[in-house]
Amino acid sequence: MQMLVMLALAFGMLLIASLPDVVLMVAGVDVMSRPVLMWNQAVTQLLTFLVPVVLMTIIYYRGRQREYYRLDFGGQKWYYALVGVVVMALLVPANDWLTAWNDSWNLGRVGELLRSLQDKTEGVLEAIMGTSSVGGLLANLLVVALIPAVCEEVFFRAGIQNLLERWFSANGGKPWGTHAAVWVTALIFSLGHGELFSFMPRFVMGVVLGYLYVGGGSILPNMLAHFANNALVVVLYWLVARGVLDIDPEAPLAVDWMLTACCTLAAVAVFVVTFGKKLKISR
Repeated sequence: MQMLVMLALAFGMLLIASLPDVVLMVAGVDVMSRPVLMWNQAVTQLLTFLVPVVLMTIIYYRGRQREYYRLDFGGQKWYYALVGVVVMALLVPANDWLTAWNDSWNLGRVGELLRSLQDKTEGVLEAIMGTSSVGGLLANLLVVALIPAVCEEVFFRAGIQNLLERWFSANGGKPWGTHAAVWVTALIFSLGHGELFSFMPRFVMGVVLGYLYVGGGSILPNMLAHFANNALVVVLYWLVARGVLDIDPEAPLAVDWMLTACCTLAAVAVFVVTFGKKLKISR
């Protein structure tokens, strides 16, 4: 019931977030201009992902919200956040390999339709990212990197994963329930972005963030690791716009398979050493 209430609120908030675009279009305003796109990005993230979880916890967890969200900002949690950032950075070559493989999927006419929709989404991203000023960089770090990192982690980890873990654990035991919640949430997280040809790298990212939420015992490491991942893309686009780099920011890195394997193994090792005991979840 809590999940249904949260999802119903999210759907309602999504409809509300879409209203300004309709009004602006009727008024003849260019909804594809960078300021409008950035405003729409920020409002949509806040209303669709953050507000529903906040309202759901007010209804069902009043007075226990801090415990529910796992709002622990103690010193050790910052160390876990650093580990999360390092792991995400080490997985960049592997995710680029997955991106190239995922993009090569041939799904026929359905795939062509989905690819055209994804191209439109990427076009919106490029319109937002197309700035070379320092002010534009700071604005993008806020709107494209920080706000989505906070809102999506609240929705997917504190919202969906938390509720699924409680439900699965109540019906099948804690170890099974916790792991099932991580993987199902990662699936929803990836599908929820609506980009099938980027499904695999986002799914891996969702699994890492899911176990980071469990092992780190706080939502702080998730938000910072997610922010670092987003910020890397923002800075890369900005460097290209300024002419510092002459590359396609959407193209995967041409990293040798041996280096990719070493980085991936290092990421797994760092994660296991840091969170291995915590992820051996007792009944």
